[in-house]
Amino acid sequence: MVRYSVLGSGSCGNSYILSFQGQSIMIDAGYSLKQLKDRLSLGGFDFESIKALFLTHLHPDHAHAAGIFARKTGSPVYVSKRCSRFAVTEYCALNIPASCQFFFECGETVSVGPFEVCAFYTSHDSAGSVGYSIRVGGRHFVIVTDTGVYDDCMLSFASSCDVLFLESNYDPTMLRTGPYPIRLQKRVASERGHLSNDQALSFLKECSFPPSSLVYLIHISGNNNTPDLVDSVMSGFNHVVCERGARYCGEIQSQISEIGKNAETFDLPSLFD
Repeated sequence: MVRYSVLGSGSCGNSYILSFQGQSIMIDAGYSLKQLKDRLSLGGFDFESIKALFLTHLHPDHAHAAGIFARKTGSPVYVSKRCSRFAVTEYCALNIPASCQFFFECGETVSVGPFEVCAFYTSHDSAGSVGYSIRVGGRHFVIVTDTGVYDDCMLSFASSCDVLFLESNYDPTMLRTGPYPIRLQKRVASERGHLSNDQALSFLKECSFPPSSLVYLIHISGNNNTPDLVDSVMSGFNHVVCERGARYCGEIQSQISEIGKNAETFDLPSLFD
């Protein structure tokens, strides 16, 4: 059985865990270490089982606890090479010990225990931002968040996944008429911002999202969206709307598979950086 959890998503913090055969990986650490441990414990996950942390990008709501996680556990923290090259100040501020710093290129498969992790480029105002395709136990998980646009690479990964975590950040009308100043509205809706409800729906339609698969709608804005709006937009898909800051747990039966015996490398174009 592969167990997983949205430990929380939204501007208040973002983090996800996948667990299989007593080993786990965490994607993002946007809460304090104490909060992460509490959220893991409430979901029945063992903090000590985490073998690695993968970051999508370096904004605090995704990377807040990355440094203390590494210093306390000695476990590896993976970021794209572009993060270390082009977001030097933000990366150094995390104070990750050198022995825990691991870097990858998009398209490269990283093996951690039973997990095969492949990153792909996203389009966000944080240098080196990525999403992830994760294969474990014969199952396929994909995380697409914090990107203002999507591309064929993301669609291709999502079209074959069992569980998709997809950003559905804002409603265009609420953003336009809401409290954000024009400058911030433009940032959110830009190609380096976030996906709207309409864009998330188009994503699912274009990737021919499998009817048997499950999509978690994540990173929902507390000011420019509502769970009810997201739910109504996504009514044609098997979905879970993740309210801001709430936890969601799931599990899926593993399958006997050859996935992971031969690491793959994908040739991905440099679209956004």
